[in-house]
Parts: sequence; C-alpha cells; structure tokens
Amino acid sequence: MTESREAARWIVALAVVGLALSAAALGADVPSAREILDRVEGAATAIEDLSATLTIETFRNGAISLTQTMTVALKQPDKMRQEFLSPAFLAGNVTVIVGDTISIYIAAADRWETKDLSTLGTAEQPWLLFRNMLRSVRSQFDDYTFARIDDADSGQYHLRGEPMNAAAVYGQIDLWVDAGTFVPVRRILYDTDGRLLADARFLEPTRVGDVATIPLSIGAYDADGVLLNVITYSAVDLNQGLSDALFAVPGASGG
Repeated sequence: MTESREAARWIVALAVVGLALSAAALGADVPSAREILDRVEGAATAIEDLSATLTIETFRNGAISLTQTMTVALKQPDKMRQEFLSPAFLAGNVTVIVGDTISIYIAAADRWETKDLSTLGTAEQPWLLFRNMLRSVRSQFDDYTFARIDDADSGQYHLRGEPMNAAAVYGQIDLWVDAGTFVPVRRILYDTDGRLLADARFLEPTRVGDVATIPLSIGAYDADGVLLNVITYSAVDLNQGLSDALFAVPGASGG
C-alpha cells in the first residue's frame, strides 16, 4: 500500500477518537516527550467501552461533496464495530473486529467476508487509529522516537517523531498537545520524502461522563491548507456496559 493511500485512510480513520483523549495534568515539572505520549495514550485505560455516531463530511472545491454517517462501538480489550447509516449505497455495511479477526458485511450482497489482521502490516490495517484505544492493539507510536520541539506557545507541547525501525509508515510525525489537558490539538504526517500527507486539527474537546475528554470535531487538511474532511461526533457514551452480542458475527465460532 502506498503512503498516499494510507494517508487517505488515516484521514477517515480519525475516528478517531482514542488519539485525542485527555489525562490529568503532570504538575509543575516540564515533562519529557515520552511522558507526554504516555499521558495522551494512558487516558484510554479509563475507557471500558465506547459508543458514538460519526458524521464525515468530504469537501471538494470548498463545498461538501459527500456526507457519511455511521455508528462506532468499542469494548475492551479487543472488540470494535462500525456500521454505516448513510448514504444509501453504504447503509447497512458493517465491520466487526475481535482480536485479530476482521469481519466485513456487504449489505448489497448479503455476505460476510473475514480476514486475519495478523497477516496485515500496520499500514494495511483499517481503523487503526480508532482501535488504538483497545488495550490489545500495539501503539502506533512504538515505531518512532519522539523529542520535544520548543517552538509551541506556552499552552501546548510540540512533539516530533522520527522513524526508529523499518515498520514506521511515515517519515515524520508532528504532534501538538494541550499542556493542561494533554488532549492532542493538531497532528501532521509526512512521507519519507518530507511531503505533507495529512494535517488533522482536533476541536471542541469535551469531557464525557467524567471518564475522558474527546474532540467532538476533527478537521483534515492537505498540504496546501485546503479542507478535505470534517468529522463530528454525537451521542457519545463511555462505560455503558456494552454487550458482547453487539460484536458477534453470524456463523462465526463463538459468535
């Protein structure tokens, strides 16, 4: 899979919700890059399950060209479900991930297809950013070495990630994190030649159920600053005791 195709998938997957969770402040001491990342990722440990409705608006020439809505659900440690509500040609399509097994229901064909995620590389795995909230999923940051860049304003931390092994998909990751809440504010991905692939800006951070803070709006921009997508979240619930039956696949072993 090419880096540009992965970047396009990454934009949609900004679902993503889990990468913009907050944690408690670290106090007066200036934290290291690793400590900041631990705080950003560590907030997910408070989430036992999550359900939400996502609306994804795709822009072309400054106007909305496509609107998609879907429901999304997660349950620790390894379950995820996504179902399209609209538009009509996608409605009813379902993706269920349990452990390393991904099952996709194609409504138009009334057919389930199953794949083994363990055979796919990091760049090939769908909804990876969203699934990073799951405790069973390897952190996307593990393939990079991060350092603090002292050019952000006093209310933010700027981190820069450089590849540390061949598994790293991107040439560079720039991440800005709110210094008070440890909610990511912006993230830019570059390819191995230094070209900007995706620029995500996380907006409307909202505390949900006194469990975690989630950005209710995410904008994705291209290298020229042109708006590509806006993702908004509604009906967000955390730790509501989702049933395992929600993640069952008809005919699957244990389903």
